[in-house]
Amino acid sequence: MKFGHRDNRGFTLMELLIVIAIVGIISAMGIMAYNTFMEKAKKVQVLAQLKKIRVAIEDLAYDTEMWPGPNPVGETADKEVWDLTKKKAGLLKASKKFTNWNGPYIDEIPLDPWGSKYFFDPDYYIDGEEYAVIGSFGPNKQAKNKYDSDDIVMILPAT
Repeated sequence: MKFGHRDNRGFTLMELLIVIAIVGIISAMGIMAYNTFMEKAKKVQVLAQLKKIRVAIEDLAYDTEMWPGPNPVGETADKEVWDLTKKKAGLLKASKKFTNWNGPYIDEIPLDPWGSKYFFDPDYYIDGEEYAVIGSFGPNKQAKNKYDSDDIVMILPAT
């Protein structure tokens, strides 16, 4: 019996499995890098939005000598504002407690990239020190006085 000569033009099953495994590993690395990039981009977006909100709060403070709440500028207090679109924030509309209000001070207050509202906290603790901040609760959306490492905050000037 004569055996024919083997055709070597194709790939073996083992070679195909190795190529598929390599492509899978490279794809997984690409997806992880993309997700990391997207989270960094969201944090940059939050900082840009917080800068706009900070300018609006500074304008509000200049006109009324009050921060959202209303809270006297420079005083730490327990009058957080968890929704900056409300009248007590004074940025889009204002309660009668804001004298000399000349707003609106910003066109809109967007949600953060994770779908949460930005907040104002006049007694936010950072390394044991108390600050007035505006911020986002970050990717984990832990809210209302549950400070954690993924919060993104911007400290307001005291005067």
